[in-house]
Amino acid sequence: MEKPIFLRVKDKNYMIDERDPFFFLIRDLLYDGTWEVFAAEMHTHPEYLERIHKLEDLESEVGKISGSLLLPISVDELLEYFEELNLKPSELWHGVPDGFYELAQDKAENESLSEAIKLVDVVIETWPEYAKAYELKGSFLTEMGKLEDGIEFLKRAINMDPGLVEAYAELGQAFYNLEDYEEAIKYWQKELEYTPHDKFAYFMIADAYRKMGKVGSALETLKRFSSEDKKNILVRYELMQLYEQLGDYDSAKDYENQILNMVPYYPGDVEPWAKVFFKNGRYEDVVNVVEEHIQKYPIDGHFKLLLVVPYAKLGNYEKARKILEEFKNQKDWYFYGKKELFENNLSKRELALCGIE
Repeated sequence: MEKPIFLRVKDKNYMIDERDPFFFLIRDLLYDGTWEVFAAEMHTHPEYLERIHKLEDLESEVGKISGSLLLPISVDELLEYFEELNLKPSELWHGVPDGFYELAQDKAENESLSEAIKLVDVVIETWPEYAKAYELKGSFLTEMGKLEDGIEFLKRAINMDPGLVEAYAELGQAFYNLEDYEEAIKYWQKELEYTPHDKFAYFMIADAYRKMGKVGSALETLKRFSSEDKKNILVRYELMQLYEQLGDYDSAKDYENQILNMVPYYPGDVEPWAKVFFKNGRYEDVVNVVEEHIQKYPIDGHFKLLLVVPYAKLGNYEKARKILEEFKNQKDWYFYGKKELFENNLSKRELALCGIE
């Protein structure tokens, strides 16, 4: 053991060593941040019980201390700490796996999928009935391209917990990537039984039907969603485009007119709404709505690029150029993603006056 540190807080002295941070981590991972149950589990380890009481008393003096102070920590280091203390997660009977589950998610986002999977394997070994661990490992495996292995774990998850919605969504995506569209649709439809307003599932089911050449089924799926969500513009835009592809211009025009009488409610609707308004020459409406939206929600500042078209059409090229310069200098990827939008709505002269090559 390294030389301990002696702390004096108010009129109390505390001896702190390198193991103390791990006890905060165990408390947060296994006992939802509380000491009481953790302490009760340590009746066969009186020295650890004494340590817990010391740390609990320290917190009463200085305020809550997070177990995250030991992070990031590798799975091997985590297991080494447990082994060094002669503790096994499986023997901490009242510990819950949720903290390990969340840590695995964090590792997948910020470290590596292999580390995340290693931690999930610890969870599965320790809590073999914890269905969410199988779902998480399945999603990690599919993300790595190991679709068949991922599907096996995802199916085990829903066999253990049929209400695990995330697993149905992941299974739908996995079968879609395997081009098994019928199976994908089956799982997305099952997902909708639990989350009937999940627009992603509706759009993916419709896309899978299109891939199968079942355009009628795709239309029915989108129409069902449009009737359930009266505010959704994107689904009406998709229906408009689908009817145009089928040559049913009357039905396409009906949905176009619906959009022309709507104002975006969801951020994801702003761009398809603007495209319809551009098509109908209603540039001032786009300026008013988009400027107001950005003012209310600065996080959606990327919608400024949609203002290039109406500014140019209304002759305000200086404003259009200013926006383009801002995005060229800071967000090239987003600017080039919108180049097609500019080329479809602006003449060569207008493009040149905006400085778009």
